[in-house]
Amino acid sequence: MSSGEAHTIWFPELKKYLKENWKANLTIPKHFKLVAELDNKLKQIRTERNIQPPMMWCPKCQKRHRSRLRSISITAMYFALKKFDNCTEIEFKEFMKNWKLYSKEKNIDIYGNEVLKTNLEESTKA
Repeated sequence: MSSGEAHTIWFPELKKYLKENWKANLTIPKHFKLVAELDNKLKQIRTERNIQPPMMWCPKCQKRHRSRLRSISITAMYFALKKFDNCTEIEFKEFMKNWKLYSKEKNIDIYGNEVLKTNLEESTKA
């Protein structure tokens, strides 16, 4: 494994796949489908290259352990689109604005998982 690959997410293959499959008029559910495809390709790349998670220091047990490998989120995809010049600044801001509204409406996080409300949040609404 090359130095620094444990932290890498946007490998050249993923950048190419994103560029080839991105269309600005996709709906947010289709954005999540693309995110899932990108994440599956990322996992495949990591497996093929035997990329292990980076090491971390645990302050509780005072030992070094492997951390978790990160997944691709919908916001990470939006930032990548902007960074790799697949969208304009205006489009990027619009994607983020629409995402924020959609996530509140559907009560989901950046990975598409339902956000569980805490007792504190529920008690402040009552």
